[in-house]
Amino acid sequence: MNDEKAALRSEMRQRLRELTAEDRQSYSDEICERVLEMEQWNDAKNIVLFVPLPSEPIIQPLTLDCKARKVSCATIPQSPPKTEAELHLPDEIDLILVPGLAFSQDRHRLGRGGGFFDRLLAGAARNAFKLGICFSFQIIDRIPTEGHDVVMDAVVTDG
Repeated sequence: MNDEKAALRSEMRQRLRELTAEDRQSYSDEICERVLEMEQWNDAKNIVLFVPLPSEPIIQPLTLDCKARKVSCATIPQSPPKTEAELHLPDEIDLILVPGLAFSQDRHRLGRGGGFFDRLLAGAARNAFKLGICFSFQIIDRIPTEGHDVVMDAVVTDG
């Protein structure tokens, strides 16, 4: 299974490297528009976002929306700390945005392999609405899963 995940990670990293800056921006704009229309987004009072890596969707409009609506918004840095306590997350998280290298049709996630989001989703964010976001080409038929993998409640793409 680890070989299969490693091969998928390699393939997705290559596809992400081929994405132009213009496409990343326009796809990101579409993703943000779709998130902003979601009932779960608009009802959430405590949201956790992430600082995107250069290959991930740009989500600044979502941060700006949180500020405009005066919604509590915690942010996970690109290099997350070793423990959840260092993140200073709210006690209750209503919605968490989750990046991934790929997501399956049935909302399983392929992360980068460090396990940070899996631990967070099973821990402090276990009761939150888990919203995966990615570019449409990152949706694949199947991802090999393990017992600790957490399924997303929904996945939003540009497509």
